[in-house]
Amino acid sequence: MPVSSSAPSPDTQFKKTLKLWQVVIIGLAYIAPMTVFDTFGIVSGITSGHVPSAYVLALLGILFTAVSYGVLVRRFPESGSAYTYTRRAINPHVGFLVGWSSLLDYLLLPMVNALLAKLYLSVMFPEVPAWAWVVGFVTIMSLINIRSINLVANFNTLFVAIQAIIIGVFIYLTVRGLHSGEGLGTTWSLLPFAAEDTHFNALVAGATILCFSFLGFDAVTTLSEETENAEKVIPRAIFLIALIGGLVFIIVSFYIQSFFPTMDRFQDHEAALPEIALYVGGKLFQSIFICCTFINTLASGLASQASVSRL
Repeated sequence: MPVSSSAPSPDTQFKKTLKLWQVVIIGLAYIAPMTVFDTFGIVSGITSGHVPSAYVLALLGILFTAVSYGVLVRRFPESGSAYTYTRRAINPHVGFLVGWSSLLDYLLLPMVNALLAKLYLSVMFPEVPAWAWVVGFVTIMSLINIRSINLVANFNTLFVAIQAIIIGVFIYLTVRGLHSGEGLGTTWSLLPFAAEDTHFNALVAGATILCFSFLGFDAVTTLSEETENAEKVIPRAIFLIALIGGLVFIIVSFYIQSFFPTMDRFQDHEAALPEIALYVGGKLFQSIFICCTFINTLASGLASQASVSRL
């Protein structure tokens, strides 16, 4: 039987070494759970203080997309993600266009992470030239990715664990503040989700922005050729990444919104992250929190560089 020219030849296949938990970790590192703090100020203003509801709407849409990706992965278990799916299922010319669009997306994110890392580190160490941070950041990411995808997964496990710890500490400090009378003054209220003046159109507008928080959940499809039993593992991983990430976003945004029911305390709504950390935990916690944002960019950079190299 002749072999289709569109199928990858055995000698160009990657080694299948990744397991479900490793793929999920890489995906969570890509979407970066601490992204919830970056977009909170903007979306809180748009939704009149109902960010958690906007995240619920965004999660529903992303989960439907995750299911669609799962179907395509089972049909075409190859690296290439949306490029492969459109090329094989629709037309090679359409696949070419989708591939270039995806490539630009995947290329820009490692660049954005490198620039963000430069901004964070330049504030902490202003005497060091800014270009040195960019070169060092890209070099570290490249060396880890060149070594092996399993090393990427191991590093991302550490980085995601650090993010989970800092988020846990943040929630603890928020709960303590709420008990002390901050914000809504209670650890449970439906006000962050809805009120009498809530407008569905505003929630939808907020959800469209918050979909950015899920950027990259589908990138693990580029690891299909390196995943054991990819036809089953990758669809599960995509769904779990979207679900876990969405639940983290909803829970964290609920506590932020409870602590800050309005945006009156913030000087810069578009960059509220430092002020959120300061008001919740003080100067020391703010410094630790900002350091963790660097880890956040490194984890996302590792995952996004791994994805774009496969594409």
